[in-house]
Amino acid sequence: MTRARPTVRRIAALLAGVAVLCWGGPVAAAGVAVEIEGVEGELRDNVRAFLGIVQHEFPPDAAPDARMVRRLHQEAPAEIRRALRPFGYYRPEIEARLESGDEGWRASYRIEPGPPVRLVDVDLRVTGAAADDPAFDELIPSLPLVAGERLHHPDYETAKARLMELAADRGYLEAVWRQNVLRIDIDTLEARASLVLDSGPRYRFGEVRFERTVLGDEFLRRYLRFQPGDPFLAGRLLDLQYALDDSDYFRRVDVRARRADARDGRIPITVELEARPKHRYTFGIGFGTDTGPRVSVGRETRYLNERGHSLRMEAQVAAISTRLSGQYTIPLAQPWRERLELHSSLGDEEIGDGDSRQFELGGQLVTTGGGWQRTLSLDYQRSEDRLGGEVATRNLVMPGLGLVRSRFDDLIYATRGYRLAIDWNGGTETFGSDVSFARLRLGTNGVYRVWDGGRVLGRLQLGKVWVDPFEDLPLSQRFYAGGDQSVRGFAYQSLAPENADGEVIGGRYLAVASLELEQLIAGNWGAAVFVDHGAAVNDLDDDLRTAAGIGLRYRSPVGVFRVDVAQATDGDESPRLHLSLGVNL
Repeated sequence: MTRARPTVRRIAALLAGVAVLCWGGPVAAAGVAVEIEGVEGELRDNVRAFLGIVQHEFPPDAAPDARMVRRLHQEAPAEIRRALRPFGYYRPEIEARLESGDEGWRASYRIEPGPPVRLVDVDLRVTGAAADDPAFDELIPSLPLVAGERLHHPDYETAKARLMELAADRGYLEAVWRQNVLRIDIDTLEARASLVLDSGPRYRFGEVRFERTVLGDEFLRRYLRFQPGDPFLAGRLLDLQYALDDSDYFRRVDVRARRADARDGRIPITVELEARPKHRYTFGIGFGTDTGPRVSVGRETRYLNERGHSLRMEAQVAAISTRLSGQYTIPLAQPWRERLELHSSLGDEEIGDGDSRQFELGGQLVTTGGGWQRTLSLDYQRSEDRLGGEVATRNLVMPGLGLVRSRFDDLIYATRGYRLAIDWNGGTETFGSDVSFARLRLGTNGVYRVWDGGRVLGRLQLGKVWVDPFEDLPLSQRFYAGGDQSVRGFAYQSLAPENADGEVIGGRYLAVASLELEQLIAGNWGAAVFVDHGAAVNDLDDDLRTAAGIGLRYRSPVGVFRVDVAQATDGDESPRLHLSLGVNL
């Protein structure tokens, strides 16, 4: 217990110092004002942390005890010297003064740190099996111990910790220090550091056992990024933990290396799993100015068999659309990064001033890697479009490619990040499509924190479809703009070319941009100002529309609830209200 007191004392002193980090004047210590001069930054902070006269808790309602103040003041020079040594200053000159007056006690310390101790020799070596491990060859030059630099004791401890951590991470579980010395010559102000780590043998992965699982052992072994006999790497166990956690099959995953059971240099691995319920049911209800009232119900079967196949069914009903859909997912050889999705849907949807009934059937190969999600797809769509009293039925066979890259600091309320999405699909009469066309769409979103509680959000959408004649293209493959997630201030899908009867029929090109400044004001409540610009057009020379507005924001656990009022700046439209809820990234 007595050996722990200095550590507790210094922690208490650090906490006391926090209150004065931003004040360069005297430090008030409950009746004793303490002034420190001559050192700044981490030196000043550490001096505060060591000074007993700063950390001592004097009675708040009585004058400080004079004998205690004088004793603490006498101890201060020695405490200051100890505080400066970790930073290489072993010969400080200290002028200490203690005064008492009508306003209480004042202690002042003028410090001249003096010349620092410098490292003149640094010996960092690894022996044993790790001597030929390139990971150590890469680490050692990056360690903070450098000959010629000022001695900084924390750098020495950091070097020790990083070498030992790397040894443990790479399976050198018997690593010991053959030499662990920091020699300091006060007379010459020179220091010599020597760290020699004997790694011992490198352990390897042993057998992997999965416990309490509802899935097949053969399938679960696809998640392994190592094989029994491979050199041990702690990071591979973390990869396994994260991949199984993200799979949605399990509510708890515990991956353990059983070092105590190691035999012949091999460490057995146990993976204990607790499955989630086999079925998950979802229900949603909401309202948006684009869709009107909407409701959805769904059921997901997380695991249909031992091979991890899953099935999701969903029905959606909104004022402008109804849809029944299903998706069958098959994990592939590397289930954490590649899967095959087979999907089908049937529904009706209002598109522009038309109505489309669609049946879709298709599949897509989804892979992730290098920060990108890639999707290769092949879809069949049969659409029955009704516009202006005419009905057109078309069959499309559409290969497609999608690329998505995103990085955000928070998925619900991001303050920094971006998302980039590129989608291409098309069809040709040569391979069974009624229409030959190609369609490209680019979308990007970004968010940036500008100050406390304030963030800027930007959005850009571009698109083009190649087809001739345009009238043969189904409504679902044309471009439209306007609405909550497009150009606010205009009705949903209203900013697009019209036919001779004034009906919105969609366009060949899409160009939409948005810039928004959002500020939290009180708790989770905030406000925003924004400007949106764009439209869907048939000619690049056609005019785009602009609207600006203000909004109310509420940050909820499921996303941001937005109430926006937008006014077109280039027409006589009335202000328009927009409501939305969710993650707008």
